[in-house]
Amino acid sequence: MADDSTARTLVTVGAWLQLIFWLVGIGMIVFTFLLFLPFWDPMIMMFFLFATLFYILITIFGIIFMFLWFSWRKDPSAHKTGLIVTGVLGLFLAGFLPGLLVLIGGIVAPSESA
Repeated sequence: MADDSTARTLVTVGAWLQLIFWLVGIGMIVFTFLLFLPFWDPMIMMFFLFATLFYILITIFGIIFMFLWFSWRKDPSAHKTGLIVTGVLGLFLAGFLPGLLVLIGGIVAPSESA
């Protein structure tokens, strides 16, 4: 089994990647807004609405997970279950790579009883 520093490193890298994904998500929201602003066709505006809502949801979940991971990175063994659960949710809701790194960090974190 890995020691606590390996899990701490994986969670830290996952949180920083989530921060980068969050900034890219904000950029995509602004980009889609500026791209579809000149068009007033109802179908294009519906696509713009759904694309923007999609990016906003991903960004909201990403920022929540990012703050949790930054607060949990100091003691990953105490938050082992939380890291695994948010890692799995992060795989689907926030970004695959940060969620995968945090999930692996949660799995390799030693138990508190050990």
